[in-house]
Amino acid sequence: METLENRVAEIEAEFELVGEWNDRYRLLVDWGISLKALPEAERTETCFVSGCSSPLWLKAGVNEGVCSVGGFSPGVLPNALVALLVRLYDGLPAEGLGPEIDLSERLDLGRHLTPTRELTFGRLQKLVAQALRSPVVVS
Repeated sequence: METLENRVAEIEAEFELVGEWNDRYRLLVDWGISLKALPEAERTETCFVSGCSSPLWLKAGVNEGVCSVGGFSPGVLPNALVALLVRLYDGLPAEGLGPEIDLSERLDLGRHLTPTRELTFGRLQKLVAQALRSPVVVS
């Protein structure tokens, strides 16, 4: 069964392959560029994440035992961070969630993002994790 830990290990391996932080940053940006954006009709007030430097919408829930995560931001880096969360959680079997993992720490994002961006990413990950572990489907 695919697990959250497996997903983190895959992301860590991809980061290791590109090596330097500038290349990792470019990888994140590429993930954001290739991210299928949350459809405009789904960018509702319910999904809007306030307090971000750029407008950002994030949607997470579990449907038939599978995690579903999507989002969008017109900002390049915020959208890249959304893409990172989508890579981490989207399509993961809900039973594979296991204990929460601090992705910022595991990927050493704190040394390379501004403190505000790192806090925002941590907050976004927490919002997604809470929504996926909620007994009700959250949109």
